[in-house]
Amino acid sequence: MRPAQKARACHAGALASAISAIYPATQHPAFGIPGLVSAAILLLVSASYEREAREDEARARRPAADEQLRRAA
Repeated sequence: MRPAQKARACHAGALASAISAIYPATQHPAFGIPGLVSAAILLLVSASYEREAREDEARARRPAADEQLRRAA
């Protein structure tokens, strides 16, 4: 699985956690905390995967840029 796909999966999981935290919070606000904490953790993990995906993308572009520099020289 590529990092971009993992990031999207983490975003979906965070959304599901946040949505599932809404119903218990209607009984008492403290009951929604576990769902919101898990959503926050998933968003932190997805940020890491997004950074990794951007680095992979930049690494993939570098050879093309190097080739252009070689042609120009």
